[in-house]
Amino acid sequence: MAATSLDKLEVPGMSVQALTSARTLTRQLRTATRRKSVKRPTLRKPNVPDITDEEEEEVDTFHAMEAGLSDQRIRRDNKRAQMGWFQLLIYDLTLAFERWRNERHEFPLFLKSIKAIQGELGSSTAALFLFVRYLLMVNIGSAIFWVGLVVIPQAIYFDYSVLGEDEEPFTGIQLFLGTGRVAKSWLFFSGYEERVHETYQMYVAYIIIHFVSFLATFFVILQTIGSDVVREGMKSQDQVRSLAMNLFSSWDYSISSHDAIQKQQKSTGSNFKDLLCELSSAKKERTVREQRIILALRILAWFIWMILIGGAITAIIFVVRRSDEADGSFINVYGPTIALTAINSAVPFLMQQLTLIENYDIGRQEQYVTLFRVYCMRLVSLFTFIVTLIKSNDNAEICPQLKWGQEFYKLIIINTLTNCATLSKYPAFYYLLNKKVEVDLPSTLMSLIYFQGCIWFGNLFCPLLSAMGIISNLVYFLIASTLIKSCCQPPTKRYNSNNSKFFNSFLAATIIFMFGLTCYIIVEVQVNCGPWESAKFSTMWDTWAELSAGWESEITSGLTFVASAAFVVPVVFVLSVVIWFCNINNRKMTIKNDIMAAELNALRSEKAKFLKEKRLKSNGGR
Repeated sequence: MAATSLDKLEVPGMSVQALTSARTLTRQLRTATRRKSVKRPTLRKPNVPDITDEEEEEVDTFHAMEAGLSDQRIRRDNKRAQMGWFQLLIYDLTLAFERWRNERHEFPLFLKSIKAIQGELGSSTAALFLFVRYLLMVNIGSAIFWVGLVVIPQAIYFDYSVLGEDEEPFTGIQLFLGTGRVAKSWLFFSGYEERVHETYQMYVAYIIIHFVSFLATFFVILQTIGSDVVREGMKSQDQVRSLAMNLFSSWDYSISSHDAIQKQQKSTGSNFKDLLCELSSAKKERTVREQRIILALRILAWFIWMILIGGAITAIIFVVRRSDEADGSFINVYGPTIALTAINSAVPFLMQQLTLIENYDIGRQEQYVTLFRVYCMRLVSLFTFIVTLIKSNDNAEICPQLKWGQEFYKLIIINTLTNCATLSKYPAFYYLLNKKVEVDLPSTLMSLIYFQGCIWFGNLFCPLLSAMGIISNLVYFLIASTLIKSCCQPPTKRYNSNNSKFFNSFLAATIIFMFGLTCYIIVEVQVNCGPWESAKFSTMWDTWAELSAGWESEITSGLTFVASAAFVVPVVFVLSVVIWFCNINNRKMTIKNDIMAAELNALRSEKAKFLKEKRLKSNGGR
């Protein structure tokens, strides 16, 4: 009865496995009792190799050494115990500064909105708003130079009675067109004087601020590109396990909505397809006939691209030259600006269709080719617009720099309205077709780079363009963040060009191009108004000749000293020592890296040998 009741016993909280073991033990005891000999069940000892006395002594010695080293390390690292109160204060402040410098600090401007967009649409869409914020900060820095050192001094001492001499009353359309009383104000180049308050040399400040703002912005962009390169260099470049690395690193952990999660799953699958396509494209073989057909189609696509660029150049030249026949009509006033904006909006769409006939194996190649074509077309069209404006200056009574400033003033206004109007297609698709579309990030970012290039060039003739760029960036950010967040979906196809290094490279190329154009105008183009209205100036570059007129003896003596052996020989010696020291340091670092690599390889081999021996011992020598 007892045995029967024990077999049927159910103990609350006890697992089925434990209850089964108890029942088995009970049956063994009952069987042993019947045979008059009770045998206690024994547990099976695990297969653990025996430890010899020598190994036990080695383990004890290792623990003793570790304990001794730990005590020495504690006494050595306890620097605070050997410091006074002043040294301790300096040490704590230095340590706090190093921790703050090594931490990653996110810029707080629009951070909440960008995080919200990143959580809804993923990191690639947030790259658009990060880039807009970056351009906003660039324009703020440039506006500080221009407004603080050029606009404000002229605005304080400006003769506002000149504006009252204009018989035409002030209207809002004058502010929109930059004509009438607005054209005579300090908004444009012609409203600035050679000297302000008889002491401030405006022509010197004007040209120095131009060069300083360009160089400072260029070095900021280079610093950003360098940081991105260092950040990418820290990532793994494992080509053997590229699919595995993509699997574990492709998920965007910042997303939170269910829709974004589904889109991210599609994005990961699409990325796997692209990666498999890239890996298989190297092994993909085509027949000679197929290769010839693809080559012919690609040549045809590039030929069509050149025809489109030629047509855009012809249209711009025709419209700009016709605008010289100024009759006050809307077409002649806004014709060049509208034509340039329309060309830069319509032609890129046609260029994006060319890749459909080129049959690229890798999607990234297709994207890079499209971006290169669009970027070159925008730069060529802008270059044609600028050169045509310069060559069409036949009226000596009108300040040419004023006309150029008016054109770029209108161009900034039109581009701001166009960029904001382009965003209206997202709610149109959403509310009319009940469909969320993806953001065309590459084309959108290219239009922003083109817009920034117009600001950099036009600053020379309209110093307030940087301030207008700030307003434009703010308006675009607010409108885009509202519409894209509510009416767009996350991109289903990832691409490498969403990092900032790719677009900052285009931004650096743009600022170099615009800087070259402005330098040509400063050195070669005649000027007869603004700060250089005096007859002693023929070009803006004559500023340096006028500025150094009283420094001839000092400059001559300085150049004589620089060209003398007393200066050249020490400089060459110092440079040689620096180069030699850098070479020695580089060789030391190379040797150190080689030694560290050899030590790591030796340590790996020793660990592998030790584990193999332990495995053999644990298996009984088998």
